[in-house]
Amino acid sequence: MSYLEHYVLTLVKRHAYNHFMDQYIKPSDVHAPKRHWSLIQVLFDGGEGQSSLAIGRWDNRPVLAMRWNGTKDNPLGNPQSRGLPTWFVVPDQHWKQILESEPFRSVHEDALALARSFLEFERVYALTRCPNPKCRDYQKLVLLEYRTRELGAILDKLNGDKLKFYHIVCDGSWKPTKREKDKVMPVLRAAWDDYRQRAKAGVEIPPAEPKR
Repeated sequence: MSYLEHYVLTLVKRHAYNHFMDQYIKPSDVHAPKRHWSLIQVLFDGGEGQSSLAIGRWDNRPVLAMRWNGTKDNPLGNPQSRGLPTWFVVPDQHWKQILESEPFRSVHEDALALARSFLEFERVYALTRCPNPKCRDYQKLVLLEYRTRELGAILDKLNGDKLKFYHIVCDGSWKPTKREKDKVMPVLRAAWDDYRQRAKAGVEIPPAEPKR
């Protein structure tokens, strides 16, 4: 690469960075540290300089997470680590009080129901992408949902290549690729192992939900 090409590339990168940093980073774009954290859904985004709330997995455990959105002067917000925006994981004993607190009463009831079932181990969620080119959400994220009590059978089907993923938007189903299996399997297995440990330890587990 010539000096001129390097100079022009540097200017382009700097312009893109400055344009990006003119606005605060949205909570839906906060994915660090990827080795430990996997974002499932943002429940609440208070806007610039305000709080955000989300559910996700920390080392494959379902958790509630919070952060302060950034501003134009501090786009990263808090917390942050090594120049990247991150989340604060709420201790298990506090998530119920937070979801029921005044600042988050504007959260849609469907989102709250999803969060409760996720955090109470009633259901487990994983993410993949729709492979149907005819779907309006082609290659966009698809939320997979399974009852925790049924994960043993689900894992057997996944191991035996008998499980199909489903996308409600296009009413499409497909057999997962090896890459999809390698991504989803650890999530389901960790949730199943945790569920069995909780049951063995006598931890109260909500009753099974009726079939819809």
